[in-house]
Amino acid sequence: MRSIIEKFIVLSFCFYNSYINSQEVDLVVLFLFSLIFSIVLDLLKDKKHRYIVYMTFAFSAFINHNFLLYLPLITYNIYQDFKEYTIVFFPLLLINPNPLNMILSILSLYLSYSTSLFNTLLTTNKETRDSLVENTLYLEKYNEQLKIDKAKNIHIAILTERNRIARQLHDSIGHSLSSGILQVEALKVICDEGFKESLNILQETLKNGMEDIRKSIHNLYKESLDLESKIYELGHDFPDLELDLNYKIYSELAYEMNFDILTIVSEAITNCAKHSNASKIRIALIEQNKFYSISISDNGNNFNKDENIQAKGIGLSTMREIAYKYKGLFNYKFDNGFKIHITLMKG
Repeated sequence: MRSIIEKFIVLSFCFYNSYINSQEVDLVVLFLFSLIFSIVLDLLKDKKHRYIVYMTFAFSAFINHNFLLYLPLITYNIYQDFKEYTIVFFPLLLINPNPLNMILSILSLYLSYSTSLFNTLLTTNKETRDSLVENTLYLEKYNEQLKIDKAKNIHIAILTERNRIARQLHDSIGHSLSSGILQVEALKVICDEGFKESLNILQETLKNGMEDIRKSIHNLYKESLDLESKIYELGHDFPDLELDLNYKIYSELAYEMNFDILTIVSEAITNCAKHSNASKIRIALIEQNKFYSISISDNGNNFNKDENIQAKGIGLSTMREIAYKYKGLFNYKFDNGFKIHITLMKG
């Protein structure tokens, strides 16, 4: 817009100069041809084509010296293509000397130079702005990942402590009770009949205590490792969303993969609840020979492919990073709802 205004000013002065110096020629034709030269130079992207226009204008100026009165207008474009070499074109002014024309040429050169500096600064500012926006988005994503990693580390620490407690119960108290039960059994062999009833009661009490400890240990392991139950718990947080889970993972998953799969499912359920009018979500976790397959789909139809993908950006980005972390694949599409398919490689 700035260059258009500046060229209009130069064109106006050129027209005035041609009016006071070339009244015997058709000023309208001269004006229109010069204007066409200028517009064509602005429209052409290829420098070679613009060079042809410059040569055509120079040839026209040799044929009709009155065209030189519009050289300031063309100088505006010449500087943008040739920079400091624009001075080479100034001898053309000597063909038809005109003080005002010389002044206008210098003014046009200065305006073009200023606009070039302004455009360079504007481009630099845009690049800086884009870089800042990119860095801001990266920091937001990095902070989100830090939160996920922190939650993951806390969860893993909790699971590790639970397993440590379970092992300790099994190794210390469990063994002590087992030893006590065996000792009571030995006492029953050598003691009088009058004490056997009491020993039976004691033995039964120890056995019940042993069974309670085994159940507690089992529940501790189950709570820390049962991915299927955790997914159902996530589904309970969204009562309006029916969860259909097909769970066919039989191997014991590492804590980190366990948590990562839970993160994927959590992001999918949250996105479905926030950005879709779905009433049902289907989740399939299937173990293959070389990888784990995760398929998630819903029956929503309230997706705007441009707007909602941006709204889901961090969730989808997190899923993609988890997939790449395990050298797997990540795909999603819209097909009667939103569908996600992820593979996580074993080992």
